[in-house]
Amino acid sequence: MNLMTAFRNLDSYGRRRAPEVIRHEAALLERRLVRFRPELVRLEVSVSQTRGKKRIRADLRLGLPTGVIAAREEGFGIEPVLHRAFAALGRRLDRLLSRLARAPEWKRPARRARTGRLLPPAPDRAEADRRALFFDLIEDHLDHLYNVVRRELTYLEASGAVPAGRLSVRSLVAATILSGLERFEQRPTEFSVGDWLTGLAWRTIEAEARAARRAVPDDAASLDETPDQPAGEPTAADQEMFEFYQPDDLLLLEDLVADEDGEGAETLAVRREAALALHRALADLPVLWRKVVQRLHIEDETPEQTAAVLDLSAQEVARIAEAGRAFLHQRLIEAGHAPDSAEAALADAETEVAQIPQPLEDRDRIATAMTGNRDGRPHGTSNTAEHADH
Repeated sequence: MNLMTAFRNLDSYGRRRAPEVIRHEAALLERRLVRFRPELVRLEVSVSQTRGKKRIRADLRLGLPTGVIAAREEGFGIEPVLHRAFAALGRRLDRLLSRLARAPEWKRPARRARTGRLLPPAPDRAEADRRALFFDLIEDHLDHLYNVVRRELTYLEASGAVPAGRLSVRSLVAATILSGLERFEQRPTEFSVGDWLTGLAWRTIEAEARAARRAVPDDAASLDETPDQPAGEPTAADQEMFEFYQPDDLLLLEDLVADEDGEGAETLAVRREAALALHRALADLPVLWRKVVQRLHIEDETPEQTAAVLDLSAQEVARIAEAGRAFLHQRLIEAGHAPDSAEAALADAETEVAQIPQPLEDRDRIATAMTGNRDGRPHGTSNTAEHADH
């Protein structure tokens, strides 16, 4: 690290102690900068004292490949002022390193502690049998539940209703399943288990989204601190670091569009752009409207089923469906699509949505929690092949 110092109007004690304190604090700071090449790091320290007065001001400027951060402190003692200035600079450096590593997207200690294990072991045989029965009921609906959560969370993040990266599909699916386990004996019987899980998922997402909007951001700065200096233009090293830390499960509207085979490149590009425009418009729909449109046009459910799941009347479903379709049609036209292509995009909405199977790791985690085994069978049971071998 390149270190530059400047002292103005310091008394004899300040001129003697300031270099010692700066060298000590700079050495501690340098240990946190091992990811940067030393020749690309520059620390400038300026300490001044008002002529004829005892007030001291310390200005620190740390130049990194990713930009510049600074800190300033004032006081009446050279050592306390420098220690506070370096402490403030260290806090801002920690926030910068956290953003570079995208820590807010994966480092949530409280949530990780809760979701490290989906459920504790069953306390008795009756609870184990209850969990196994519940898993048998929901096993065939896990892929559908995963896609419902994935789509809705993507729309919420795309519209800005939920901070990007604040919630995860895995944790929302787990929370939905736990909610279902608590009340599955009281589940409504007028519609299927899949519809019941869908309703639970929507309520879970809505509650978690409200909590996420109220939560303090992970990289929030104190109002008592001086704002960070704006970063400079990104370098090649910045871009490499960003690509290295780019999360694989980043939610994008593009990932909701199904892949098509057997068509020409030009036709494919037109259909994909129309599908993306449709998803952007869906993200802007009011939440209730989006649920109705998805049930009717993407999941191909009947108005009666939609009304039962959403606890609406058939007249309300029809009114919302008509208004939502008109909204989407207008948005597609505003996005530059011809009326006939807009109609085609709405008609093909079901086939244009990608359906992705739930990750095997997540499914195994749920099966282990509910039955005690990764394959979904309770402890102490064996399959037919095992019986045949013996």
